[in-house]
Amino acid sequence: MKKRNIILIFGIMFISGVCWAQEKMPAALAPMGALGEFSEMEKQIIFNSLQESLSTYYLLASQKSFEAAQEKAFEELDYEECTEDQCFALIQQILQVDNLFLFSMTREGTFNQLSLTRVDLDSQRLVRTAICEDCGIGDLNSKVDGLVQEIYEEDRDSFEESLVTSNEEEPETTITSEPEPIAESVVSSNKSETSKVWHYTAGGITVISALLSYQAASSYNSLSDKNKQLADSYASTGSSATKSEYESNQSTMKGYKSQVQTYDAISLVGLGWWAYLFFTDSSNSVTNKLHDSDIQLIVNQNQFTVDLKWEF
Repeated sequence: MKKRNIILIFGIMFISGVCWAQEKMPAALAPMGALGEFSEMEKQIIFNSLQESLSTYYLLASQKSFEAAQEKAFEELDYEECTEDQCFALIQQILQVDNLFLFSMTREGTFNQLSLTRVDLDSQRLVRTAICEDCGIGDLNSKVDGLVQEIYEEDRDSFEESLVTSNEEEPETTITSEPEPIAESVVSSNKSETSKVWHYTAGGITVISALLSYQAASSYNSLSDKNKQLADSYASTGSSATKSEYESNQSTMKGYKSQVQTYDAISLVGLGWWAYLFFTDSSNSVTNKLHDSDIQLIVNQNQFTVDLKWEF
């Protein structure tokens, strides 16, 4: 979020800078004031430089337009009403300009002070000054251009800050989706399905092991009966073939006996597991029903009653 806001702020600053450069703000310049020893030529040169600098950054009204607006303001306002702020405000209204610039120069010996004031529509003043000692015309012109740039940059920065502030004050609308609650029936169903799988597994292992044990035991019993017959035959005939078959059957019977023992052990484990599953399922069922039961406690002045309701 912070990253997006930073990008947005830089975007606003870039766009506002382009818009500010393309669209100049209207402004007017009052006649220059001078205090001290300045030649008329010196004053005219500096005033011309001031007009050139202001027209670079602002849409500057002509001096004839300003003089006409000033005369009209004097005509519309009484002498007592024509304060400096009221006259300036009326002149700005007549010229339809946002900014009015006032420039003055002061000289005492070799010391020079330049002052540039910008008055906005709310009569708020922005003043910038520059000093110079033992300065020629070229130095004074550079100081004038520097004052204009300072005020222009301050106006531009204030404009960009107002845009950023207005953007930050707008409430950010975020759409959050709440997670859908998992239905208890779905959870219960999943648990039930898992329990069934374990039941089937335990039951399958038990039944299959029992069947395999039964088959091995049947084969063992069949060979045991046959060996009894071979023993009787060998006792009467003494045949080596009969003896060899008897010994082979004995070896096979040992394998069947081992299988029966193994399958019986597996059957017992499966049966115990199956019984455990049945027991835990029954316990969980009773516990859930106890949680779902309604317990009501009623206390009266002369009696104490507990109403317990549950279902199994």
